[in-house]
Amino acid sequence: MNRSARLAARRIAGSAGVVLASSLVFGAMVWWAPGSPRSSGESFFEWIAAFWRGVVTFDLGPSFRGIAIEELVLRGAATSLPIVFAALVLSLSVSLVVGFVLAERLRPVGRGLRLMVHAASLLPVFLLGYLALVVFAVRPDGPGLAFAAVLVLALGDGMLSDVLLRVDGEIATLRERDFVQSARLRGVPLFRHLLPHLALPLAQTAASKMAFLLGGIVVLEKVLGIQGIGWIGYRAAQEGDFQLLLAITVSVTALVALGHFLLDMLRLLVDPRFRRGVAGELL
Repeated sequence: MNRSARLAARRIAGSAGVVLASSLVFGAMVWWAPGSPRSSGESFFEWIAAFWRGVVTFDLGPSFRGIAIEELVLRGAATSLPIVFAALVLSLSVSLVVGFVLAERLRPVGRGLRLMVHAASLLPVFLLGYLALVVFAVRPDGPGLAFAAVLVLALGDGMLSDVLLRVDGEIATLRERDFVQSARLRGVPLFRHLLPHLALPLAQTAASKMAFLLGGIVVLEKVLGIQGIGWIGYRAAQEGDFQLLLAITVSVTALVALGHFLLDMLRLLVDPRFRRGVAGELL
C-alpha cells in the first residue's frame, strides 16, 4: 500500500473514531437525562450496541411520529443540506467578488461593500429570520422561504464577515508572491491567475464552516418553520425521542468528518508540501 493510500486509510479510521466517540459522549448525556432509555432495563453499552446494529442494518425503529427514524433523518437531511451547501457557496462567492474583483477594479465600492457586509453579518441568525418573516413578508409556505433561509444562513452570526476576512487574507498573501507580481507586470488578468491558488484555502474555509452552518440551521428552521434536520431534532428533544436525537447527532458528526476527510484528500492531490509532510509522517 502506498503512502497516499495509507494516509486515506488512517483518515477514514480517524473519522470513524470521531463519529463513534460522538455517539458515546452524546449517548452518555442522554442516558442520564430524565426519561432516558435506562427505563428499558438494558445497560448503556447494550443500548449503544443496539443503536449501531440499527445503523448497520438501516433499521433504527419508529420515531415519535411513527415514521422510521432512518427515513425521518433522510427527509430532514434532504431539506436542510441543500440550504447549508447553498449558503456556503453563496458566502464564498460573495467574498470572492467583494474581496478581489471590486477591490481590484472598484476600490471605493469594495470598501463600502466590506463595511456593509461586516455590519449586516453581526446580526444573529434568529433575528435575520424574524426580519425575513415580519419585515420582508416571506411566506412560510411559499417558494421564497428556502431562498430566504439561504441568504440568512450565509450572512448571519458573522458567517459572511468571517469568510470575507479569510478570503481577503489569502488574496493579500498571494498578491505578495513573485509570480503574481510578474503576472501583473505582464498585464495578465489576476482573477483567473489567482483562482487556482485559492481553491485549497476556499476548501479549508468550507470544511471549517460546515459545523457552524449545521448548528445555525437548527435555530433558523425553528424560526422559519422549515421541517429539516434541525426542526426534527428540536421536536425529538421535546418528545424525548432519544434514539432519533442520537441518530441526528451521529449523522451530523459524520457529515462534518466527511468534509474534513475530503479536504485532506484534496490537499494530498494539489499540495506537494502536504505530500512531503505525509511521507515524513508515515516513514
